[in-house]
Amino acid sequence: LSLVNIYSNTSINLSPTQTIDENVHHRFRATKVNSGTAFVAIVPEARGCVDLGTSAVITSDNKLVTDISTGCAEVIISSTKLPPIHYIDGTVAFLSAKWGGNVYFHWMFDVVIRIGLLSRSGWISKIDKFVFSKCDKKFHQQTLEALEIPQEKIIESRFYPHIKAQKLVVPSFTIKQSGIRVSKWGCEFIRNLFLNSEKIGKLSESPERIFISRKLASWRRILNEDEVVSLLEKFGFISLTLESFSIAEQAALMAKVKVIVAPHGAGLTNLVFCNSGAKVIEIFSPKYINPIYWKISSFCHLSHYYLIGENFENDNSDKQSWAPDIIVDIKKLRKILKLAKVI
Repeated sequence: LSLVNIYSNTSINLSPTQTIDENVHHRFRATKVNSGTAFVAIVPEARGCVDLGTSAVITSDNKLVTDISTGCAEVIISSTKLPPIHYIDGTVAFLSAKWGGNVYFHWMFDVVIRIGLLSRSGWISKIDKFVFSKCDKKFHQQTLEALEIPQEKIIESRFYPHIKAQKLVVPSFTIKQSGIRVSKWGCEFIRNLFLNSEKIGKLSESPERIFISRKLASWRRILNEDEVVSLLEKFGFISLTLESFSIAEQAALMAKVKVIVAPHGAGLTNLVFCNSGAKVIEIFSPKYINPIYWKISSFCHLSHYYLIGENFENDNSDKQSWAPDIIVDIKKLRKILKLAKVI
């Protein structure tokens, strides 16, 4: 096994978020974060095996490489019932990752930024095949096009869950090396992949104030969204569902936006496209508070504010801890808009 080191571990200062609550929630109290090291591992005659939420990299002498495996990889290596091996005589980039197939945020930060590491390592031109969990969504196709990875070089783990290659090339995971999924270099890689002046110029409708709606999602929706939107529209906000835009259009849109109000969700991945100084007001359920977009805001020099919704019954949290719907107190929303000097 050999390693190409790409980024060393650095400490990054986080800008404080702001809220109308008396005390800042404990999940937003960190003042700095470590980036972790980033590298590309080259493992000869290795196997890559993928199962629900798990990806395992196994050496030719049957040892698990934990640093570049995800989920419960130990379960895979101890299993006697693995799927048959699909052998690839060549150099294969193994990029399958937990959640990387379904969720836009995880695709970008668990898969796409690792292709950035491949580019920097000098290995990308030597890759014969790229293995992804799956690539059946529009956002997968648009990204692979932007990365110039041709369809014939793609293998999906959902069809070939167990592969072996002459050389397996595996970029590191930021979550394994630093404990958080996002990195400053990752934000910059995604931004540069989709943002160019030609595309920004083409977008005719470019509002400066937007509300990102999750009404098309099945969880973490704002249940009194009509009330929220009716207040925001008074102050020049336009409500958008980002699903209807291509990634390039979303990038162009976000590059011109000055204020974003949104419930916590994958649409905020697009904060990487905002210009420094843009304001973000993120809305949470009291039962699920995740600081990831605050960290992205900090890396991208945006001003982050947050508002916690109300407690109520039947909010979906019994299904999944990360899924509760949200009810917003409109008076509090007005307050946070004032705090952010938006009104």
